[in-house]
Amino acid sequence: MESAGNRQRDQPGLNDLNGLGIKEKRLAADLLTNYRNGSIRMSNHWDKVTIEANLISLPDIYWRLKEIIDARDYSMQDVAQLIVYDPGLTARLLRIVNSAYFGFSAKIDTVNHAVSILGVQQIQDLVLTTSIADALGDYECEHLDIKQFWMRSVYRAIAARELAVVCNLMDSERMFVAGLLSGIGHLIMYQSVPVLAQQAQREARESGRPLYLVEREVTGFDHVQVAAVLMKNWNLPPELVSVIEHHLEFGADADYRLEAAIVHLAALFGEAFAENLQLDEVLAGANSQAWDITGLDTGRCEAVDAVVAGQLNGVVNMLFPKLQLAAG
Repeated sequence: MESAGNRQRDQPGLNDLNGLGIKEKRLAADLLTNYRNGSIRMSNHWDKVTIEANLISLPDIYWRLKEIIDARDYSMQDVAQLIVYDPGLTARLLRIVNSAYFGFSAKIDTVNHAVSILGVQQIQDLVLTTSIADALGDYECEHLDIKQFWMRSVYRAIAARELAVVCNLMDSERMFVAGLLSGIGHLIMYQSVPVLAQQAQREARESGRPLYLVEREVTGFDHVQVAAVLMKNWNLPPELVSVIEHHLEFGADADYRLEAAIVHLAALFGEAFAENLQLDEVLAGANSQAWDITGLDTGRCEAVDAVVAGQLNGVVNMLFPKLQLAAG
């Protein structure tokens, strides 16, 4: 049987829309619209999800910040000044750093102060997080409960961050981003190939098999491969892409095994929350390597889960205020 990885690599035509201009992306958008209304048929399912993923863009502020940081001759003042030019981002960033999520005892009232305390890397990760929320927060998908999807995604993100802290991983904010994006492929699949995505979900529930394995059988790829397309299109750090690509199956030769194992466990936190299941029951299905790599156990995970549950509503309110209002 042909492997999912080979099928993905061999997909023709539309695998990479990076670098397209506005006109070309509009043509791709028209193509996708015509597919959805039945006017045309595409050659395969991978084309559909690839177009969908590549049409999702991050706000300009993220790209400008990335350009400054990638130049490597920047100062903290350069970073702060760019953010200050965006009043909406400034207000949101200060709201986040002054929240219980960070727990600073003294109020941080300027972006300069925030950059000096958190450092450029954490600021970049926070801007990326808010950019993802801006790019996808209003994403419409009639085949998926979008409120539940983002609640689950934020639960994963907080869990990844808190598990990283317990595991003494320095870059815990980047793990928040990894957790937030770990299930993003589902959103794209439910938009572009909804019938197949629902079929895979149904078959996985009925058989008790891992969803990603069923997705590979039904579509020829899984949600992690779809997420990787989106992340590469956004030119996110390779280490972040690697973590997402390997968090379901992390072999001995995989890079960033600790980070991948943390996201693997965080995804199970999200599953327990979304399905209203006991965490210990869901963690029983974890890859045994995750426990060996992280040194965690069920008891420590349950303690982290209590922290995550306490932070959830506040973080959702900061990142997805419309969603929080909808949640009541």
